[in-house]
Amino acid sequence: MDAAVSGMYRASVSAVIVCILVSCGITAGCLEHVLLPVVNPSGHTHLADNGGNLSVWFLDAGQGDSTLFVIDGKTILVDAGEIDRGDQIIRDLQALGVTRIDLLVATHPHSDHIGGMQEVLATFPTGQVLDAGLPSTSPVYEHLLETIEEKNIPYRLAVQGQEIEADPAVHVLVLWPAEQRFGGELNTDSVVLRISYGAIDFLMTGDLDSQGEEALLRSGYPLDAEILKVGHHGSFSSTSPPFLARVRPEMAVIPVGADNPYGHPHQQTLDLLKDYGVAVYRTDRDGNIMVRTDGMSYSVTTKANTSGSRAVTTAKGIIPVPVFTLPILPEQVQVPLPSFTLPRIPSDLTIPDPVLTIPSLGNSSSVYISAVQFNAPGDDRQNLNGEWVQLTNRGDGLVLLAGWTLSDATGVHPYIFPAFILMPESSVSVCTGSGRMNDTALFMDRNEPLWDNDGDVATLKDISGNIIDRKS
Repeated sequence: MDAAVSGMYRASVSAVIVCILVSCGITAGCLEHVLLPVVNPSGHTHLADNGGNLSVWFLDAGQGDSTLFVIDGKTILVDAGEIDRGDQIIRDLQALGVTRIDLLVATHPHSDHIGGMQEVLATFPTGQVLDAGLPSTSPVYEHLLETIEEKNIPYRLAVQGQEIEADPAVHVLVLWPAEQRFGGELNTDSVVLRISYGAIDFLMTGDLDSQGEEALLRSGYPLDAEILKVGHHGSFSSTSPPFLARVRPEMAVIPVGADNPYGHPHQQTLDLLKDYGVAVYRTDRDGNIMVRTDGMSYSVTTKANTSGSRAVTTAKGIIPVPVFTLPILPEQVQVPLPSFTLPRIPSDLTIPDPVLTIPSLGNSSSVYISAVQFNAPGDDRQNLNGEWVQLTNRGDGLVLLAGWTLSDATGVHPYIFPAFILMPESSVSVCTGSGRMNDTALFMDRNEPLWDNDGDVATLKDISGNIIDRKS
């Protein structure tokens, strides 16, 4: 469905969803873990002229990478571009009023990400440094570590699951790398951050490649984000289709240099983003890109180096609001009130107790088991979330999964779904282990493997016990 229709559809069902979940909570006590889709009147989160407190600048660092987050005077700088762009990064930061870096993040030791950090550390007091801590003999990286030590700047290694204290209103979650690094290509272990402000999420991927993306998909951590900083400057080695399908961004930013020798961004990546309906911004064309958000919506402004500043409204499918004026009534007008008499209630009248049932929502026949992974990579006991079953809603209606069950061939101790709504043309993975329930992942919270590695049967049943699908 197109954006306008989608917007009207979501607006019309939002009240229905609330009523259904309230009923579900009353009758089954299933509101303990409720996940509501984000529903806005226009079906999107983009708004122009947003006066929000969080401002994010994707800086034009040539064939490099640098992003600045500012919230109430607190600053987070993720990477600082190549060595020859250090002066330009400093000028941009000073022009934005930056006097201190509270958190400096080095996603990995390649010079196009950390080359400008010497200039940053020489110019601004720095509160702490978050680093991937990857082995590298790069002189640029070794010099950076020496400077951090000389200045006695607090240094910490990035490890999956860390929550970084930056500002009470901003949640910074380290999604990658895992404690056990791959130890090969530095891009694979790039620091990946999910920075959240209200309902708006930024996914900062460094140069994460498809191997790292695959491992991150198995981790069970929330990956959905409205704004995606595209990995590795738009190379085809990153932004794989499964990864993009999980993130589901509305907007993507590609930090890339004009006429670079690598051919970035690759057409394969651009075509994939287009197929997913993602609005794409590029530093080689748009210059510095600013996103401002109030936690519920965001605006985008670009500043090309040669053409000045222009505001960009990224809203799609806005539903026009009718404008009307109430008639002005005379001050002395008298409105007669109707008179009526309540009917007599018979003394023997009995009122039956109301019976609340969980209403159905959407066509359950549109839900099917789209993929399974019974055999987790490595030791199943150490990678419980590597076992998963994926459900997909291929229909055009919402489906409430509350009370549905998913079981293995034995049928013993089935997983019971919480009040989760599976949106049209969306998927959710049910992982065996523990994690944070989100738009694309649910967790059984088991402490041991469930599925038989040599072959099993996943059975999905609705709340009435009807078999919806089976997959082996």
